[in-house]
Amino acid sequence: MEERAVQYAEVAKLFGFVLSQYRLYSEKHPASQQAVANFCDRLEQILRSEPSLTLGFVGGSLLANEVSIDSKRTGVAELLRESHRLRLESLIFEKGITENEISSFFKILAMPPVVLVQKGGLAKVFEGENLQHVRLGTARYRMVKEEEEVVDKSKIGGADGEKAEPGIESARRIERVSDLVEHCLTDGNHEVEFDFERLIYEIEKKPEAIAEVVVGQAKDLAALRRVVDGLRCFLADRLAPHMLEEGRDFSHPITRLARGVRKAMEAPEAPAEFKTAAAELAEMLERCADVIKLELVVKVFEQSGGDLNSLVKAAEKLLRSREVRERLKEPLRERLGELGLGEKEKEQVFAALEESRAPRRSHKIEVSSEEYEELSRLKRDFEQELAQRVQEATAALERDKQRIQNEKDRVDSVIRNLGAGLVVVGVDGKIQVLNPAAEKLLGLSQSDGKGLPISEAIRDEHLLALAKGPLGDNDDRLTKEIELRSVNDETRRVLQASTAVIENEDGKTVGMVSVLSDITKQKELDEAKSKFVAHVSHELRTPLVAIDESLAILMREEAGSVSSQQAQFLDIARRNISRLSRLVNDLLDVAKLEAGKMDLRPTTFPVKELLHHVVETVGGWANERGITLEEIYPAEDVSLEADPDRLIQVVTNLLGNAVKFTPEQGTIAVAVDGNWNDQEIALGPCVAISVHDSGIGIPQEDQDRIFKKFEQVNLASPEGMSSTGLGLTIAKEIVALHGGKIWVESKEGEGSRFAFAIPRRIKDRVKPLRNSAGLSPAS
Repeated sequence: MEERAVQYAEVAKLFGFVLSQYRLYSEKHPASQQAVANFCDRLEQILRSEPSLTLGFVGGSLLANEVSIDSKRTGVAELLRESHRLRLESLIFEKGITENEISSFFKILAMPPVVLVQKGGLAKVFEGENLQHVRLGTARYRMVKEEEEVVDKSKIGGADGEKAEPGIESARRIERVSDLVEHCLTDGNHEVEFDFERLIYEIEKKPEAIAEVVVGQAKDLAALRRVVDGLRCFLADRLAPHMLEEGRDFSHPITRLARGVRKAMEAPEAPAEFKTAAAELAEMLERCADVIKLELVVKVFEQSGGDLNSLVKAAEKLLRSREVRERLKEPLRERLGELGLGEKEKEQVFAALEESRAPRRSHKIEVSSEEYEELSRLKRDFEQELAQRVQEATAALERDKQRIQNEKDRVDSVIRNLGAGLVVVGVDGKIQVLNPAAEKLLGLSQSDGKGLPISEAIRDEHLLALAKGPLGDNDDRLTKEIELRSVNDETRRVLQASTAVIENEDGKTVGMVSVLSDITKQKELDEAKSKFVAHVSHELRTPLVAIDESLAILMREEAGSVSSQQAQFLDIARRNISRLSRLVNDLLDVAKLEAGKMDLRPTTFPVKELLHHVVETVGGWANERGITLEEIYPAEDVSLEADPDRLIQVVTNLLGNAVKFTPEQGTIAVAVDGNWNDQEIALGPCVAISVHDSGIGIPQEDQDRIFKKFEQVNLASPEGMSSTGLGLTIAKEIVALHGGKIWVESKEGEGSRFAFAIPRRIKDRVKPLRNSAGLSPAS
């Protein structure tokens, strides 16, 4: 269950990431395509064992196939916010879904709210895309007529006691006003029942938002009339009786709803025909509020046993404004007559209401001259105190304003004079700040770029590094290198883009900032240096091979006999030639990694056979030092899909280091775990290989440094051996090329354990096979 929850949470995390990419870029942008591909891979893994994935949004919580997902996990809160914004109750992804369907799905979700409303709402746009394997958790309904009962005919049978025909649909619940609006706009021939508490809560808390939905989803005036009339019928015929039964005054939210509808219809962007009918349709909804007020007054009168004082008090409370009283005067008179009140009693009621509404008369108050002087003094003191307080508060505000302005001026000055380009992007993907250096680098002015989506303002596809990466994820600082063509397309500039996520006090992502540095010259020098190193290394290889072969001939005495002292010198020379050859090979490997030209040739092979070969190769050296080598394998042999030659290079390096730094009579264990699980690197099982020695150990402060180029721990090996400091760097990059990771566990004086893990199969890798672009040249 825990493993499933982790997979579901990863889908939620990737869901939010894909949506953010689609809002920044088009669906054809590499960043968007890569995000969708990752989402598809994770979804496909789940759908291998389950027919579908259902994401349910219930009471502010996320359920994935009935498994509750912790809202603290990355991306879950963002997904819940999106479901609330889009009024989604559930999403269903079914087996067989394609990457094109998922891309179309996210394209719809990324539409601005205004565009969705103009196109008829989410459900209508969704239907138009004809997505076969993605479903929204929504349904269409109709209101139940007063004389009808809500029944499921498939359960109780028809008139003859038989089950109803399969085509007959049972009643569904309307839980949101948006469902009611959709019902009014589409089909009214389906039975419905209402979730009154949920609808009441929505109308009480968000009447203005409902008004925007009512007006926004109607294409023309005829459709808007249907919606308002349907809403009026629901409020007057369904909701009002329910509220009156509980004795609750629900008229105020309805009045706000009516005013919101009128405001939306009279908005500048609204069609002209909407504006002409605004007052009429708003009045239709106002009448519903009048009905509730009137019936509540009557109910209070009935419950009081016909007490006229109670009737007057209720009317004073509910019919407060003069306009409402005038409008309801005759309907109230008629209802009181129906309840048996005579004309005299009715006149008493309305006279009492008029008296309570009449303005209170002022009365003259006489005070002595002493009291008048005291009151005047108090007034003067109060005015002086008030003026002084206002002056002090104003001065304090002015000081704060000046301080903030000074801070702003300083920050603006720093940003303007930065040698590096600076781009600030909001969470909506729009550029907020662009300093002069960025304008020059990107060929875009502040006036033209500010407020535009970054995907529109900067169209070079290579600039995806400005926003690539999950906003709000743990890795919230990114550094990328990007290439940018000049305006005349004749030259290229290499920029280093350092991007960081901006969060508010609540930890919510509100945007990001990218600093662009022109490193074209540095890259040219680095490339020249790398080419030089590679060239020199190649040139050194040929004479080294010739020298090594010549020394071998001399040591075999094929060119004549040699003395024991000469043989000793020849052996020393050949060992140093071998060491120099390893150095040249390491330099060539590093050059390939830096250039991204180290290609992997994966094949499937048994891990045990490969490791045993390496152990036999290093075994002679270990035996000379009295070191015991142990091999620990699982009961069943494990197969691995990888480049065997490169893995031999990694294991040989780790095992060679272990022999070098383990004292005589020590032990070294080579172990394999064929079912290592790591969701960060693989969707399926991994193979973990470790080398554990009883050597001198590595200090904690050196454990990260040893994987960097030309870095060595400042500890002498038992025989004073030294190395280039490139072995672990190369090993780390080879493991990364396989989509895996390498690490060390060690305590000084207690030995070390070097381990690496890679996915067993290429298709299970979270990160695809890549070149080594992440290895920067040495300075």
